[in-house]
Amino acid sequence: MLYCNANIYSEHLDGRFMKTVLHCDMNNYFASVETLDKPSLASVPMAVCGDPRMRHGVVLAKNEMAKLYGITTGESSKAARMKCPGLVVVLPNYNKYVEYSKRTREIFARFSDEIHPFGIDEAWLVLPDGMSEKAGVLVADELRSVIRRELGLTASVGVSFNYVFSKLASDMKKPDATTSLPQDRMRDTIWDTPATDMLFVGRVTARELSMLGIRTIGDIARQKREFLVSIFGRRGDMLWRFANGDDSSFDPSTDRDSDIKSVTNSVTPPRDICSAHDASAFLYMLSTSIASRLTRYGMKTSCVSISVRREDFSRYTRQRTLSHPTDDKCVIFRYAEGLLSENHVWNKGIRSIGVGADKLSGTHGEQLTFFPEESIVPPVAYELDEISRKYRGFKLEAR
Repeated sequence: MLYCNANIYSEHLDGRFMKTVLHCDMNNYFASVETLDKPSLASVPMAVCGDPRMRHGVVLAKNEMAKLYGITTGESSKAARMKCPGLVVVLPNYNKYVEYSKRTREIFARFSDEIHPFGIDEAWLVLPDGMSEKAGVLVADELRSVIRRELGLTASVGVSFNYVFSKLASDMKKPDATTSLPQDRMRDTIWDTPATDMLFVGRVTARELSMLGIRTIGDIARQKREFLVSIFGRRGDMLWRFANGDDSSFDPSTDRDSDIKSVTNSVTPPRDICSAHDASAFLYMLSTSIASRLTRYGMKTSCVSISVRREDFSRYTRQRTLSHPTDDKCVIFRYAEGLLSENHVWNKGIRSIGVGADKLSGTHGEQLTFFPEESIVPPVAYELDEISRKYRGFKLEAR
């Protein structure tokens, strides 16, 4: 028996086959871990932000007091300080976050032998077959209590009959709360929830759904499956199934690299990129990194894209379909460089730049190129050392 209080398991077994899933989401994780070492941070508005000297000064996490000022994850530290001039900013310590994540998972192992991490601060715990929803709530409460007592951190736990809705439940009450979404009350408690709250409904999908007049999970569930498939393809089938309580197609233990849809890399150097020459060097470096990953995954790309954020924080993206699939760094670079030269006006510098590879396919049976000149190593490749010295301290960001 995994859990020390075996009575919760034995007293609430249900003879019917059923599944009860918990989703545990640590509250304000980075900020909460920092507060363990400096308890005084609990009494001031505080945010964990990337290093602004390296141009990564965005809010990674914030405490409850900072939330009261409207500070949100992902906004710049400058914008956060404008909302709250007294904001205390702390640099991230990832080694510490990993250590506490490991300790948290050791606690999870006392409650379930089927655990599926979802990032550094979230995980699903599947309870034994036949465990009732009532038992799930009791286990969730005890889990939160153990985490709070042993680690000094708080968590919100969702209890439901599948992975998708247990995660939805964990987001409903924060901090330090248990929320249950039982199957027999799905339409009453879940269908009125905004579609954006459901797993894998991001901003782009939400905007596309909204254009169709679909704004809640119930709106998705009531659509004809064929209609959603005609609009979104396989993603439409997934959305319809999720909204109707069927997440059998979702495997939380799947290695994300096994279902890769795109490969992207970006860089934010300490100084703005102010010339086409320097930009080309970065594009070649990013293209090299992407080509290496494609080779490792055994895939090729048929579409190259660039993403550019100007010095005034305005953004644009451009893409182009290739004449044939490739994993050649020089071909990827040629397309990326062409997209930039056609679209960027150098009256503004570039704060960050990225290259993407989409429309991926396997490497077997591909058509050979009739244009070998595309694979010639560009001259800028030999000047990367100079660029590296000029923009000392930059790093690539894989996404």
